[in-house]
Amino acid sequence: MGDPTALVYARLFAEFPETEERFCRDVTGAIRAEMLTMVFDCLMNPAGPYQLHLVRAERVNHDGFGTPNEVFDRFFWIVLDACRELAGADWTPQTEAAWTAQIERVLAASR
Repeated sequence: MGDPTALVYARLFAEFPETEERFCRDVTGAIRAEMLTMVFDCLMNPAGPYQLHLVRAERVNHDGFGTPNEVFDRFFWIVLDACRELAGADWTPQTEAAWTAQIERVLAASR
């Protein structure tokens, strides 16, 4: 389905325009790519000790940047939405259920 980075951040900035200015120094896209890589890593291995603590720590870090919890949480769902769009007909009800369960598990563990 290709690299979802551009679509993920277009959706984030459309939904939360105030977040775009936080990426003004990310001229190469490296920060965006790293954040997205971390999300995928946490969703693929949500029970790993690194992943569980990473999301919790990043929630605190993002709070320090002024990111409300609802925006932090919504980012995971934006990733799901973008991947669903890119996958098109290959996105199944089983895929939706698996992603939803993983996101809920990761977010619950980070609170």
